[in-house]
This record gives sequence, structure tokens and C-alpha cells, in this order.
Amino acid sequence: MTKVSALCNFNCTSSNHTIEDSELHLADKIGLIVRIILTIFTCPLTVLLNILVILAVKKRPRLQSKPNILLACLAATDAFIGLTILPAFILFETFKLFGNESMVQTLRLHFLDRATATGIVNSLLHLMLVTFERLVAIKFTIHYPFIITEKNIKICVSVFWAIALSTWGLRYITSYVGLFSLTAVLPSCVIFITISYVILYRETLRHKKRIKAQLMNRQERERFLREKKAFKTTVLVVGAVVLCFIPAILLMLSILVYKLPLAKSEHFSDWARMFATLNSLLNPLIYFWREKEMRNLALTFFTRNASVNPQD
Repeated sequence: MTKVSALCNFNCTSSNHTIEDSELHLADKIGLIVRIILTIFTCPLTVLLNILVILAVKKRPRLQSKPNILLACLAATDAFIGLTILPAFILFETFKLFGNESMVQTLRLHFLDRATATGIVNSLLHLMLVTFERLVAIKFTIHYPFIITEKNIKICVSVFWAIALSTWGLRYITSYVGLFSLTAVLPSCVIFITISYVILYRETLRHKKRIKAQLMNRQERERFLREKKAFKTTVLVVGAVVLCFIPAILLMLSILVYKLPLAKSEHFSDWARMFATLNSLLNPLIYFWREKEMRNLALTFFTRNASVNPQD
């Protein structure tokens, strides 16, 4: 009798595990389908909107300020992500959905991981440059024309692209380059941006007190308001990055701290990758929201009957 009841209990337990495994498998498939649909939707929008940002800054003389030029450079990195990582991620998830493990591993090792590391490193370096420009503009106003020049911007952007692309190339030598580059760039970016925004926040408060005490002339007040508007745009861009990179940061911490559960979750890794690339879509939406002329150009493209001439 004891053997019979033990056998029944074992059968019930095995049945329950089978049901749970099938439900987990179904949940994984649903997650794959959701990620594929979202990425198919965001991929063309990411490329299109970032190209519109670049065209707006290039064609509109009124938009060719130093902050906007840097945002256009950041838009180029986001367009790169839309052209490389997102299509590869769609194929990667599709192969995984149909169980083609050989193609999944080949695509991940030989393209997706390399492109992801390159795109993220490039975006973070450009974000540091955008933050540095705001720091110099508000804190070191006198030195701004000598530090933030078009020549220096071109040099920095070229160096950043070279560093990012070298990350791609070095991954053919060792697979740990991507992880090392991210663990080096990400903390550096976070530390630099955090310190910069503490300084900028205190400097903004100081300028506001001077305005209230009427210690600024009209020209200084107008300049500060212009710089403050660009500063708010940068804050929103940084906030969007932080929001989208939270899953990736958690994943990275779980990898560095050995044997944490998230490090072993392949599906959490895919969600983290998707949320990180989603930032490339949010950035141009922030630019269009904050800048009326950019918004008008986008509306002109989509409606083809706006009153603003793109050549103005």
C-alpha cells in the first residue's frame, strides 16, 4: 500500500512538473513573439526619426547650434543601432522562436553581440560629450567658444566612432572585449554624468538666484534661458537612457556578482537588450518634442502639406 501511494505521489509530481514546463515554454514563446512584434514596429521608426533629426540640423541654419549638432551626432549613433542591431535582433528572435539553434548561436556570436557592444559604447560616449558641452556652456561660459568648436566636435566624434568600431573588431580576438568595454564605459559614463549634473544643478540654482536678485543684465538673462532649455533637453535624454538601461545594468551586476539568477536567464538578457535599444527611438521623440522646428520638419515629412519650407 505504501509503494502504491508513493508511486501515485511520484506520478502526480511528474505530471505537475510537465505542466509547469509546458507553461514556461509557452510563456517563453509569447515573450519571443512580443519582442519580435515590438522590434519590427520600432526598427523603421528608429531609423526614420533619427535621419530626420540629422536632416533637420543639416538643412535648417537656425538649428545649427553646438548643442543641436551634438544631438545630431547622437542621432547618428541611434540610426546605426536601428540599421544594424534591431534587424539582427528580429532575425535572432525569429530563429529562436522556430528552434533553429545553430543560426541563433551563429548570429549572436558573429554579429549581434558585436553590434550591440559597438552601438551601446558609441551611444554612451556621445552622451558624455553632450553632457560635457552643457557643463562647459553653463559652468565655464567664458571658455566655451574656445573649447566647444566645430573642429573639436569633429575630432571627438571621430575618435568615439573609432573606439566603438575597434570594439567590434577586437571581439574577433576575444569574446570578453564587449563585456570589458561595457563594464569600463558604463560606470565611467554614470560617474561623469552624475558629477556633471550635480555641478550643473547647483550652477542653475545660482543663476536663478541672480536673476531674482536682478544681478543679471538682459543679455545674460536671455543667454541663460537659452542654455537652460538645451540643458533640460539633455536631462530628458539622460533620463531616457537611465530608464532604458535599468534592465541591462541589473543584468551586468548579476554577471559581475557570480551565480545571481539574472545572469542565467537568457530571456531576461533578451528583454534587457530590447529595452536598451528602445532608447534610440525615445531620443528623437524628445528632440521633436523640445524643438518646434524639428517637429515641423517631421510633420512635413509625414503629412506633406505643412506650411514650413525645409529649405528655410
